[in-house]
Amino acid sequence: MTFATFDALSQRLIELFQNQEFAAALELVTREGPRFPADRPLADYWRMCAAARVEQRQLVYQIAEQALADGLWYGQTLWRASPSFKPLQGDPAFEQLVTASRAAEAAAATAPIMLTHLPAGHSAAPPLLLALHGNQRTAAATLPFWQAAVTAGWALAVPQSTQAMFTGAYVWDDLAQAQADVQARFAELRERLTFDAGRVVLAGHSMGGLIAIQMALTGALPVRGFVVNGPAVPFLEEPQALQAALGPARGRGLRGYFIVGAQDDAINVVEIRALADQLRAAGLAVEVETVPEATHDYTPAYAAALLRGLEFVGAG
Repeated sequence: MTFATFDALSQRLIELFQNQEFAAALELVTREGPRFPADRPLADYWRMCAAARVEQRQLVYQIAEQALADGLWYGQTLWRASPSFKPLQGDPAFEQLVTASRAAEAAAATAPIMLTHLPAGHSAAPPLLLALHGNQRTAAATLPFWQAAVTAGWALAVPQSTQAMFTGAYVWDDLAQAQADVQARFAELRERLTFDAGRVVLAGHSMGGLIAIQMALTGALPVRGFVVNGPAVPFLEEPQALQAALGPARGRGLRGYFIVGAQDDAINVVEIRALADQLRAAGLAVEVETVPEATHDYTPAYAAALLRGLEFVGAG
């Protein structure tokens, strides 16, 4: 069997891991992974996990050492939290590898990244769209989802998470750290950019959407509303926290707009619609737009949906 996309390959690997068919997973990703060079960090990660599961430690170390030699590193959370690597903790060769990865990550570290774009001929105080990338992505990679706002007269700011998974891949998995990062970047924006503080919208794609929804509902940032594309859903394990946030959010007049691709198999549309229904039942103005033929990746049709979302939240 061959796979048209790396996502399809990953889904099959997930199934094999769930069935504890680790040898088959190792054979599959070793054969098919090289067909997707852009996804090498994830392919190598799958290979290392599968190798660890079948007790081929030397293969794990060989893959990781070659990655480091090629300028690829993996973050500390991945090395320490991945269940597949649990038996390797404390092994001198493994600890040496983790130390080398930490050094490579530190050498690549920069000041917190935030991309900003101002509309041509903008007013003295344009509205602001603060947009968050998805997991295993970067600020630059998420720009296509939000650039239509700049053409429509918005200032756009795109912060990058400080949580590194591997080279070129940043995540929002630690929710407290994610919120602190976004709040810090927003404080910086207030210092160096003039915008209409009453017309701020928080946006996000995928896991960035979860952060945007959660921060908007809880009032962690003073925003008019949120516009999210293919979001993960917050509060699934904290229904009481959601209930506590709804009344104050309604009092602030918060509005929300969900954009989902009809062919997006990376999201749970049922959960998204259930959250939207819950927000409506609490008195919040919320809409869900489905974009035909769109997947989880950017498509030009998402630009028009974004502008409709911005208009709906009342900040346009």
